[in-house]
Amino acid sequence: MGKIAILGGTFDPVHWGHVLVAETAASQFALDRVIWVPDRSPPHKWRPDLASFEQRREMLALAIADRPDFLISPPEANPSESSFAIDTLLYLQKLYPGDRRWYWIIGSDALLTLPKWHRCGEIARLCDWLVAPRPTQGDRVTAESGEIGGLSEWGDSPGGKPLDAAGDRMQVQANAVGRRVAEQMALLDVEIRWEVLSMAAIEISSSHIRRCCAERIDLRYLVPEVVGTYIAAHQLYQ
Repeated sequence: MGKIAILGGTFDPVHWGHVLVAETAASQFALDRVIWVPDRSPPHKWRPDLASFEQRREMLALAIADRPDFLISPPEANPSESSFAIDTLLYLQKLYPGDRRWYWIIGSDALLTLPKWHRCGEIARLCDWLVAPRPTQGDRVTAESGEIGGLSEWGDSPGGKPLDAAGDRMQVQANAVGRRVAEQMALLDVEIRWEVLSMAAIEISSSHIRRCCAERIDLRYLVPEVVGTYIAAHQLYQ
């Protein structure tokens, strides 16, 4: 049985945090492929300081060029900004037919929104959910109650370091998020399969990188070198 995971995102730009999440998932769960699905930005949200869909795909291709098990989905997988995750999954399952196990790589903050997704019950049943520890937009989920409160800690920066105390707390919080979402989905008579990735929370964000570009701050250690070169050559995010 082949194992294929989907990793969706805006990737504006792709950075080391994205790569580390994909590499951790691929290693931890012996994935055969990770399919990256860049989102299309709605036209009304596009700004001159953001990269186009084509530029984001090109940067992504550069970032994963040395990983033959990492692929970029064809544009048809999400033909418009109004495409839903379930449509992308069903398209990719037709593209890669056969006896396969499908996974969806998702941040713990995004997993909290799963019960509100279009056809959430259907997509939840079709995938195993691989959860990357992430701060939950200033919220904290406690392991004991699953209640959300204030969050003051971030995980370690990416780079293959062992989990420190803050990283351990983010792991606990990610597990609490998983249980909370599982309880919410159970109310819809849907059982989800989920696992937390063995990694610290990612401190890098694309919005921070865009601010660095605008302020002419070095992107070293934030993005792959080839991506930094592309950003400079195309004068992106300035």
